[in-house]
Amino acid sequence: MNKQTLTRCLAAFLAPVLLTACAPSRKEALTAGTISRRPPAAVSFWQADPEADHGFSDLRGADLMSMDLSDRETELLAAEFDTQTQWPAALPEDFDPERLIELGKDPGLGLRALHEQGITGRGVGIAIIDQTLLTEHQEYGDRLRFYQEYHSAAQDGASVHGPAVASIALGETVGAAPEALLYFIADDVGTGEGKNFVRDLSYYAGDVDRFIALNETLPEEEKIRVISMSVGWMPEDRGAEAMEAAIARARAAGIAVVCVNSQDPLLEPWMGMGRTPYGDPGRLEDCRPGAFWEEQLYSGEYRGADGSLLLVPMDRRTAASPAGPEEYAYFPEGGMSWAVPWVAGLYALACQVKPEVTFEEFLAAAQATAHPVSIWKDERTEYPCGKAVDPAALLERLGA
Repeated sequence: MNKQTLTRCLAAFLAPVLLTACAPSRKEALTAGTISRRPPAAVSFWQADPEADHGFSDLRGADLMSMDLSDRETELLAAEFDTQTQWPAALPEDFDPERLIELGKDPGLGLRALHEQGITGRGVGIAIIDQTLLTEHQEYGDRLRFYQEYHSAAQDGASVHGPAVASIALGETVGAAPEALLYFIADDVGTGEGKNFVRDLSYYAGDVDRFIALNETLPEEEKIRVISMSVGWMPEDRGAEAMEAAIARARAAGIAVVCVNSQDPLLEPWMGMGRTPYGDPGRLEDCRPGAFWEEQLYSGEYRGADGSLLLVPMDRRTAASPAGPEEYAYFPEGGMSWAVPWVAGLYALACQVKPEVTFEEFLAAAQATAHPVSIWKDERTEYPCGKAVDPAALLERLGA
């Protein structure tokens, strides 16, 4: 089937589709290497109804060839698009989608210079729990060592979210750790749909235990060192207690866990940041507030106004697309879903240069070497918003 005609995966890229059930036994047998290849999810809503008013927030897969967009620069700079988007000749003079995609591939903060020095996370295992993966994408397919699907994820086509987080963590050209090994479970974090949706972390808790059990079977040189989950929860959420217990078991087994959880002292300091549209991903001068917290910064509600948070790349990222093994999507706004796998990838680099490193040591080194970032609004008012992580200085402090 032509991928252009496949049904678009409509799951929102910031919130995994969710289901619930009793978590499987920690001792459940796991078989590495069972790779289920799902058909790629094409972005075809524009082709399905080209006359509809879709707005300009999501242009992935859109055929815009007949449109005059020469006066829509603001909207276009805020829109998602991909390598299948067909652009018209009438575009704003300063809008360059190819350049935006290439800039977005850079994992930022000097990581590419470290990669050139051989600090790539080579052989370090990164485990991810997320939505259904396009297993054969060129960003990570050759390093996918384990893949399983559970519950509704086993019936879904490749999602937007799964390929994106995998590539941001360890993609060959877009990832923080481009030679790390990938272990991936696709699963759900709740049951029902729409108004009937009920959030439940039990499935993910069971998946954490699956990775703990799997790790006991892996050779030393391919061990999982970190689990990345782009999901957060509140203590009162169903399954939260099971999730916290599973994370404690993982840490006791020597596996770090990175997720969206401001209640955890190891995870609370991390925050994603933005970048000017054509800014250099390695220049602090081109850093911007994260899209989801910028207004909070100016209103005084931002929790990092004291400068305590560690800032990592989040917005204006290019990631692997589910539309095909060689396709990419550009996201002007990422959310913490995009920051979490970046941190996991950076930790993999730390594990390469100091195999015995703990996440506690990693966090302390990140805090000691980060650089303050302030935003000046109207060139009159300074807004401190945190400290940008300095990967090179962090790794040097750890003994690279």
